[in-house]
Amino acid sequence: MQKTNEKKALVITGLNEKLHPFFPVITNKKAEQLIITMSFGTIISQPYGCMIRNIIMTVYAENIEEIYFIGEMDSKEQMISGDEILSKMKEAGISKETIETIEYIGAVGSSLSSWLAGERDVKKIITENIELLKSHPLIPKTLSIYGFTANAETGEFEAVE
Repeated sequence: MQKTNEKKALVITGLNEKLHPFFPVITNKKAEQLIITMSFGTIISQPYGCMIRNIIMTVYAENIEEIYFIGEMDSKEQMISGDEILSKMKEAGISKETIETIEYIGAVGSSLSSWLAGERDVKKIITENIELLKSHPLIPKTLSIYGFTANAETGEFEAVE
């Protein structure tokens, strides 16, 4: 990473790269001022997991002044069911016993399927992510955090309050 004094914005988004051309418009930043992190479904599932670590490291190493959560309207990422993924896991050789053990020890709550599926409402996901970061003890309180949903086909976007 090359350090600069230029203020940057971190964009946390889903996997659809068709949204990326709209980020400079949504953030009012030049493309070179944006650092983009992609996460399946734009979900942060743990307050001290890898995604938060990446955010914290980026904020401090890259002079981030703003964070934007930009989720996709009608995202296919929110349409995949946990049961569908579990079925694919079983086809790939993950045993029923392994799944039951993970659920039993509570590593993902009581249901692996629910944990995999995550929240379906992209606006709720973004709102929860914003609340998580604003209350996180390792994120500076001076950081501005915003949320948007965007449509990759039309270029429309709206703020998530």
